[in-house]
Amino acid sequence: MTELIIVCDLEATCWVDGETVPIEKMEVIEIGCVLCDLGGNVEDEFSTFVRPVQHPTLSPFCTELTTIRQEDVDTAPTFCEGMTLLDDWAANRHSMWGSWGFYDCRLLLSELSRNDVQSSYMQMPHINLKKAWRRTTKQRRQNGLAAALRYHELTFEGVPHRAIADAQNTVRLLKYIPYSEIELQLRPTTDTSEPPRNKEQE
Repeated sequence: MTELIIVCDLEATCWVDGETVPIEKMEVIEIGCVLCDLGGNVEDEFSTFVRPVQHPTLSPFCTELTTIRQEDVDTAPTFCEGMTLLDDWAANRHSMWGSWGFYDCRLLLSELSRNDVQSSYMQMPHINLKKAWRRTTKQRRQNGLAAALRYHELTFEGVPHRAIADAQNTVRLLKYIPYSEIELQLRPTTDTSEPPRNKEQE
């Protein structure tokens, strides 16, 4: 059976550029996922806006950065409802999930804890695709998503800082990551290093 992976990206509430906001205060406002094989062949996609509750009004900076409008989230499902949609979509996929860095995984865990809910999606093993790519290419500094695409002479397709577009572009990098690097992360680990607070710190 072909090994499948769900590549996920999130967008979250954010404020003035440079302002440090703990991840515990951020709220997911968009979920974008792509189901594909490890060669990047797409089988299905999932996307939904999410309505923030603690800070329901998006900042002008957040709207400018992501292009997500207030009306997009005002009528969207809450985080709990959005995760139910994701759980239903991902059910019986028999896969793992991955993201470009650990930020998205930590944000989901923070939201699940704050809302006191469980998710079958989060029972799947998580793969840090940025770490796997970085180990493969030995690129230590220029390893953001856009930089990784440029490294392979690829240009970003779609709207940057939109969850589904970021997930789709991450999928394009899978063919450059050997399975051995993914398999390495599926093994038990004793790593206790502190995860990043935002995408820029990864």
